[in-house]
Amino acid sequence: MTTASVPVLPVSYEDKVVLVTGASRGIGRVLAKGFAAAGARTLFVARRKAELEGLEKEIADAGHAGRAYVADLGEPAAVEAVLAAILKEHDGVDVLINNVGIAGPTAPIEDTPLDGWNETISVNLTSAFLAIRGLVPAMKQRGGGSIVNIGSVNGKAPFAQRSSYAATKMGLIGMSRTLALELGPSGIRVNCVLPANVAGERADEIFAAQAKARGVTLDEAKGQILAMSPLRTQVAPESILNVALFLASDYARHMTGQDVNVTAGMIMY
Repeated sequence: MTTASVPVLPVSYEDKVVLVTGASRGIGRVLAKGFAAAGARTLFVARRKAELEGLEKEIADAGHAGRAYVADLGEPAAVEAVLAAILKEHDGVDVLINNVGIAGPTAPIEDTPLDGWNETISVNLTSAFLAIRGLVPAMKQRGGGSIVNIGSVNGKAPFAQRSSYAATKMGLIGMSRTLALELGPSGIRVNCVLPANVAGERADEIFAAQAKARGVTLDEAKGQILAMSPLRTQVAPESILNVALFLASDYARHMTGQDVNVTAGMIMY
């Protein structure tokens, strides 16, 4: 089944500053464009300069406000540098969306290289920790804010041979719940979105890796994953955008510490 088009929630983010990490492609790019279209001054970070420049132009051409920052968020020093620039230019953000992520190694645990493990932890989990740690003081001064961590279905239902990736996504859920408790009294809400099988370049790469790991064809690997969904479909990235738009808004002011599945039914808990 092909992915059906999805309408976008008409939520206003006028006068809000929104930061999206991992915005050069896929879900992150859709998030950056979607929040900009909703009226936010949208800041976006990734390591691919050409893609970010294209995104910045695309947002400007649409008449919206966007600002790109190039940084490798797998490097703590780079995270701290880009946060310093953002705080200097914008005095903080109202919404932080931690979306940056890599697939990590697809291999049995005994064949998983330490450098691959460490890179996955650094990019997928430590970058979110550093971004939150760096921006929370300014959020508190602004009277509150919203943090949305983009996790994965693998945070609840991991696939074999993807131990490092699952560890990071389970870690995001735990961190989100803990920080919801810690930051709630300061008016900061923290939630986690768990996508699965989102249509795009990233999913195609995962299909290919799973096919190789399982010794099946690409079509067989894709069919096996699609069969896990009652809807037999991939998820449109706009569905992730809609949940993020809702969670970060005042419509969800009584939601915090939640992990919200957007999986076409692959996970129901």
